[in-house]
Amino acid sequence: MKKRQLKIVGARIFLRTLKTSDVNIEYLNWMNDRQTQEYTRRRGTKMTIFDLKKFIRDSKKSNDWHFAIVTKENKHIGNIFLNLFDAINKSADVSIMIGDKDAQGKGYAKEAITVISNFAFNKLGLHRLSAGSPNPAFNALIQKLGWTLEGVRRESFKMGKNFIDISCWAILKEEFFKTLK
Repeated sequence: MKKRQLKIVGARIFLRTLKTSDVNIEYLNWMNDRQTQEYTRRRGTKMTIFDLKKFIRDSKKSNDWHFAIVTKENKHIGNIFLNLFDAINKSADVSIMIGDKDAQGKGYAKEAITVISNFAFNKLGLHRLSAGSPNPAFNALIQKLGWTLEGVRRESFKMGKNFIDISCWAILKEEFFKTLK
């Protein structure tokens, strides 16, 4: 499938291609918020409006898919990506951020992961999705969604003075469709 401006509709949200016009102070604040970035490699790195716009411009040249998560009220609340997109092996890695604090803990991440998984398997013809995270909330959610724990990258994420594990998850196309029944 050729990349272009897409809109993928869910029940309470839709995913649409991330655009440079999405960049604003609120989005910048998500990227510079210590709590929002706590479990990302970006934590502690200050971003600017220029950095965000450059990321979005550069993302258009990559094979990856970058979507804004938008509520039916047209509020941009976060992003979800299909990274490491591999057309030959029909796989990609899912990453997600619900940046809007008012939207956190309300089930938007669950819906966004389900919507992007359906898109990846049905429209892009992928066979496998994977994700890895040290975030206990993400790991609990992905497990509830029926993903399989494939392993643990032991002590591979530095948190303060300690190293913690990253849980590695995957779901195959046929497994995903079984979870929808």
